[in-house]
Amino acid sequence: MQRGRLLIILGIILGLATVGAVAFLFLGGGGTVLEEPTPTPTVGVAPEEAGGIPTTQVIVALQPIGRGSEFVAGSIGRRDWPANNVPPDIIADEAETIGKVAKTDIVQGQVIVRSMLVDVFGAGEASFQIPSGRVAVAYPINRQKSVSYAVQPGDYVDILVTAFFVDVDEEFQTTLPNKLSFLVPELDSEGNPTGLFSLSTQIDEGRFVVASQDVPAIVFAREPQVPRRVAQLTVQAAKVIRVGPWIEPPPPPPPAEGEQAPTPTPPLPDIVTLAVTPQDALVLLWLRQSQIYSEMALRAAGEENADHLTEAVTLQYMLTRFNIAVPPKIEFIMQPSPFESAGEIQLLNTPTPIPPPSE
Repeated sequence: MQRGRLLIILGIILGLATVGAVAFLFLGGGGTVLEEPTPTPTVGVAPEEAGGIPTTQVIVALQPIGRGSEFVAGSIGRRDWPANNVPPDIIADEAETIGKVAKTDIVQGQVIVRSMLVDVFGAGEASFQIPSGRVAVAYPINRQKSVSYAVQPGDYVDILVTAFFVDVDEEFQTTLPNKLSFLVPELDSEGNPTGLFSLSTQIDEGRFVVASQDVPAIVFAREPQVPRRVAQLTVQAAKVIRVGPWIEPPPPPPPAEGEQAPTPTPPLPDIVTLAVTPQDALVLLWLRQSQIYSEMALRAAGEENADHLTEAVTLQYMLTRFNIAVPPKIEFIMQPSPFESAGEIQLLNTPTPIPPPSE
């Protein structure tokens, strides 16, 4: 009996405690007020009807994006934006950033517009078309150097060079042979040395030989040295970024009234922009300033990463590889035909017409 009374008393105490706690919360006890959640603004609905500012969804930067950086997953996303403060030319979808990079630095929370995007390796500013780790350099071209103007943006080319070597004086760094002057002792009227010397006439340095009848002589070079030529492959896999200058020439002035506008003839390009490693950029600079002849060789599609190992081509290489025999020295030579200059070769090879038989 006493046990039942105790349970009833405990139930009453718990009930009163619960009622007191609820009353404390509703009456502001502890400073907490329960409020209904604010309704989400409805896009395109006026404030009087939706209870807030009208918004629209835009694409914003979720994190800082540096100039030249790609738009990777997680760097941009959708956010509600006040409809009366939306910038013009916003992008409608994240898919518009595929294949694009940031044209300028973009801060976190900034709305993405089309003017902030630029194609990767596409038309636009040159710096965005240079592959990572490379630099852009200008390379002069003509019909021969450009593979008959076949090179186009996106192609890969190799640079072939031909150099000429001559012997030089190691100290003077001038082409041999040197000029020589002898110090000749001066004599007085009686033929005795005076202790003074004078310079003789300058002569070319020659080679001492013993001529016929045991007469010593000096052989001099009759003409300058014949340069020794070598051809070799140098810079490899340079990427063609642009053919022609980056600044377009101004259009011709409009014709006068009554005159017909001439048909413009586009000029042939005389320069290309190549993307190469910084070290290869120095190689191309040295070749150009040293006036070493060079030209491009166009690579096949799909062979951009091929590494070619070549052998320098010299006169000895040509003789050995193609089995070219050096002609022996003999006592006669062959001269051009005297008919060649007179244009009579064709006449000699033209058959004489046969007259028709007489009736």
